[in-house]
Amino acid sequence: MKTLHCFRNAGLILVLILALSASLYAQNPDYYNYSADGTPNSFPYNMAAGKMVQGLIPPGTLINPSPAPAGNIIKFYTRVPTTYPLGPATYTDFAILMGQSTITEFTGAFFSGPMDTVFSRASVTLTAAGGTWLEFVLDQPFAYNPAQSLIVEIGHCGVTGSFSGYSMAQTVVTGNRRNYSVGGCPFVYGGVSLREINCGITLGAASTQNYCLLFPTPGVNTNYVVIPHQSSMVGFGNNVTIEGWVKIGGTTTPNTVLNKGGSSFDYQLGINASTANPFFRAQSTIVLGSAINIPVGVWTHLAVVSNGTSVIFYVNGVPAQTVPSAAILGSSSNEMRIGRGGNDPSSGNLDEIRLWGVARTPAEIASNICTKYISPSTTGLKAVWHLDSNFVDSISGYNGSALGNVGFDTMTFCPIVTNVKGKETKIPESYKLGQNYPNPFNPTTNIEFSIPKSGYVEIKIYNLLGKEIATLVSDPYQAGSYIVSFDASSLSSGIYFYRISVNDFVDTRKMMLLK
Repeated sequence: MKTLHCFRNAGLILVLILALSASLYAQNPDYYNYSADGTPNSFPYNMAAGKMVQGLIPPGTLINPSPAPAGNIIKFYTRVPTTYPLGPATYTDFAILMGQSTITEFTGAFFSGPMDTVFSRASVTLTAAGGTWLEFVLDQPFAYNPAQSLIVEIGHCGVTGSFSGYSMAQTVVTGNRRNYSVGGCPFVYGGVSLREINCGITLGAASTQNYCLLFPTPGVNTNYVVIPHQSSMVGFGNNVTIEGWVKIGGTTTPNTVLNKGGSSFDYQLGINASTANPFFRAQSTIVLGSAINIPVGVWTHLAVVSNGTSVIFYVNGVPAQTVPSAAILGSSSNEMRIGRGGNDPSSGNLDEIRLWGVARTPAEIASNICTKYISPSTTGLKAVWHLDSNFVDSISGYNGSALGNVGFDTMTFCPIVTNVKGKETKIPESYKLGQNYPNPFNPTTNIEFSIPKSGYVEIKIYNLLGKEIATLVSDPYQAGSYIVSFDASSLSSGIYFYRISVNDFVDTRKMMLLK
């Protein structure tokens, strides 16, 4: 049974939004290197034109109050010196990136190894008292290996407000552990110093809970998420892509996914009442995916691409119907909405809604429907709403607030995946749990399963001692063949088991992780 996490009070929702971006309150990390004031430095927070620093945290440094183990970093902290409180200060294009390496000091250039963007805001307001930790709840957990150096990049392109005098606590060390930029954006290498930034981390579970948006069924047009207009929400030419995960509650009312413009319909993706056909609307032009029916109560990835000559609907990453249409996008200054069009409501669940100002290709859409955290710099990406108990857009700051009866539910990500490539699309004749591939694997593998009739599917992962360590699937599925990806980057090498249960069918197989 799912655990419901429903937030009915708008004030509570606002508090959650603030708490889940950059913390306004003093929090303490689970593990840190130094908590003293050390040698304060104004980079990068106290630079009006923008600044970037890279900090190298060697192995064996995050040892207070005990050595940090391997795990997923879900929160990152920098130390605020006692006499230098921060803010409130508002930063533009603020981002934190993380990477790991075997190097133990910088060598006179920016670190060029792979890094993940773990926190990104077009605009964010930070504030913290002196002698406390400034906390960032990461958009994307980062798999931490204590045997390697942690590389942290913190940068922004400008700041206004009460930032003058604010510093970051740092400790003088014997190796070059801090790079910094010169001037504003774009970042240009400025130099290196014998300082380590005073920082800390909090680790989360190997598999963190995913959440989704919940609308009561039947849909009511007073229940939705409202997002104030910004000029960058329009002006895409005639190219737009809208995608998201949907689990509609019924077909007695329409089910709107995303609408820009309210009743002017600059662009809209929704699902028709009664027929459950997806539709795309641009001003007075309505294009119907008449050959497609979105199932009730089943997670489905739905996407639409409009390029000025045709509208293409995608279901679970696969092109399902192309309709010739010279749809012209609107450019009103009206608000954006999740879960409501003009008067078209929504019901059931929505998750991972993305907006693009380009016409995505079939390969591009298929490649990331099961990738929760895509790079914010991906061409054409305008907005991503993860809907993990907040309405924050992690790309452009198209942040919303709830109206009416809007809540949250838990879900499995990726909840439904595409048919296995090379397989026929006919209904399977029997239940099957396939051997994972590749096997052995490091760190990801794929698990195939087939079910001849619809049912509630659970796939769980166990260690050699029989302890449950992850739930990959826990949702209703239609009859078909599927593949789900398992990421074991936070686990140790060894033998693991995966078990499926659906209807009266139960099966278990063994897999091996080699790192």
